[in-house]
Amino acid sequence: MPLRSDWSHDACSIARGVHAVGDPWVLLILRELLSGQTRFDVLRERLGIADNTLSARLKSMTEAGLVTRHPYHDGRRTRYEYQPTSAAKDALPILHAFSLWAGKHATGGADREIEIVCRACGTSSTTGDTCSACGQQLTVATTAWLRPSNLDRTPVPLTE
Repeated sequence: MPLRSDWSHDACSIARGVHAVGDPWVLLILRELLSGQTRFDVLRERLGIADNTLSARLKSMTEAGLVTRHPYHDGRRTRYEYQPTSAAKDALPILHAFSLWAGKHATGGADREIEIVCRACGTSSTTGDTCSACGQQLTVATTAWLRPSNLDRTPVPLTE
C-alpha cells in the first residue's frame, strides 16, 4: 500500500526504492525481522502496531519481494511467520545508514541508539556497509546489533 503514488515503475531507482521500503512501518518491520522476530504476534507486540496496519504492511512487503509467508501451527490454528528474503537482507546497509543518520541528526535519543557491531572483530562500526575498524562487509551474517533494550550490553546477532 503506497503512501503517496505508485512509483514501482518509475525510471528513477530512488523512487522505486521508496515505493518498496519508504513506509516508516516497513523499515521498523525490517528491523524486527532481521533481528529474528518473524511471527505476527511478536511483531505486533514489539512495534505497538495495530493488526490491520501490520497485516497491510506485511502484505505489501510480500508483494514487493521483501518477505515470504510461512504457516505454522500454534496448537489451535494455523498462523504465519514472515521470513526476510535476500532483498530484505540487502536492505541492511539502508537500515544502518538511517540509524547512523538519525543518531547524528534526529533529536532526543543519543543514549538510545542501535550500535552496529561487526561480528568479525567485535567492534562497533561507525559506518553502515563495511566495518569502520576491520573493513569486513556488514551483512546479516556478519553483523550484530546492540540495542538500547539490551540491558546486559550483549550484541544480538542478526538472523540468516
